[in-house]
Amino acid sequence: MLNLLKNLKETGNWKTLLFHSSWSLTLMSGLSYFFGFVRDRLFAHTFGLSRTLDIYNAAFVIPDLLLTVLIGTALSAAFLPIFTKQYDEKKELGFRYAQQMMSWGVLVMLVIGGLVALSLPYFAHLLVPGFSPEDLEQYILLTRVLLLSPLLFTFSNIYGRMILSLREFLWYGLSPAVYNVGIVFGVLLLVPSFGITGLVIGNVVGITMHLAVRLIVVKKKKYNFKHKLDLTLSPEIKETLKLMAPKIVQYLMWSLMLISFTGIASELTEGSIAAYNYARNFQSLPVSMLGIAIALSLYTSLSHDAGKGNFVKFKKDFKRDRIRALFYTTLAAIALALLAKPLVSLLLGGGRFGADDIHLVSVTLQLYCLSIPLETMLHIYHRSFYSLRNTIIPATFHALNIALMIIVAKLLSPQIGVYAIPIGFASGLAVHVMAMAMLFPILLRKREKSFI
Repeated sequence: MLNLLKNLKETGNWKTLLFHSSWSLTLMSGLSYFFGFVRDRLFAHTFGLSRTLDIYNAAFVIPDLLLTVLIGTALSAAFLPIFTKQYDEKKELGFRYAQQMMSWGVLVMLVIGGLVALSLPYFAHLLVPGFSPEDLEQYILLTRVLLLSPLLFTFSNIYGRMILSLREFLWYGLSPAVYNVGIVFGVLLLVPSFGITGLVIGNVVGITMHLAVRLIVVKKKKYNFKHKLDLTLSPEIKETLKLMAPKIVQYLMWSLMLISFTGIASELTEGSIAAYNYARNFQSLPVSMLGIAIALSLYTSLSHDAGKGNFVKFKKDFKRDRIRALFYTTLAAIALALLAKPLVSLLLGGGRFGADDIHLVSVTLQLYCLSIPLETMLHIYHRSFYSLRNTIIPATFHALNIALMIIVAKLLSPQIGVYAIPIGFASGLAVHVMAMAMLFPILLRKREKSFI
């Protein structure tokens, strides 16, 4: 509460605090997770830890991979610093860059997504080796439908980075909440008639709502963004390609981690994929509400500070928000570990989700709690590196440590089952954060000298 009042004093009024500060991201992240937990409770009661839910969770891996590698790399590593620089110089320059990003992004997604949809039956068995032929057939069908999602998310995520740069934090954070509302709609109204396909339809409805919220903002009169097909290979697009190249390796490794975790879990007891996904959803709550919210707000500030050469403010903002994020998420990790079993029982228990399911998910969650402050620091350091337009160092160490995560999980899974996944995840994060903490001051000193 004291921190909230302090932020109110700094921002000047409630409107600024609720719409244009990191608190609005935290608030909307909380709303999103509320609907996310409603979604997960409905999943648990309807499906339990079943193979059906394993198939549904596994079907997201390839669409998420395409979105992450082809679009996420550009948006996370390059878009915000380049867009803010162009927009600060002249609004039309920033919008032209956004138009070019959308044009290239959609073209690439259509081509690659189409090729993946056609070739999926030839390699799907390698991704989920524990699935039966019937499970594999349903997995392929759902994955093909879900390949619509990266296309829609391409638009929505570019809009999102635009409004993030414009500090429209509340609307940026509201989109994930309405996305989960769409999935809840699918569970309640479509699953009874269409089964698991209803879940996928609900997902597409949710993505459409996610897109609509952000589109409304950028089309507001004060921004008046115009859509235009522009496949110009501008200097900004070339810089984006340069900055995202190392990030592609990093994101490919992250996607390989998700594919590997899914493959490992598919060979364990039925419901293991769903169990680790449930635990990961709980674990990501404090990371998103506190860690990522602070990191995104910090990223915006650091990008402007670095662009202007204001490194005194840069250091002050970085130190303050890093300590704040670490403090909050460490406390959250301890609390979540202590409350894991009653929370899982309260939010998921009942219906087809019994005592054994509660125990499996709660212990997996407790192990995942080790990674909450570590993952938060990863987001803080990565965005700090990106604000200095350096993607090579984070990408290199991220790729190496994801390999460590996979190796640890694979080696431990025969002995401890699905618990190997959160242990492997935390071990890689610990090494990664230590490397970032040692290298960032060196990079910052070099960047300061270049402005002198």
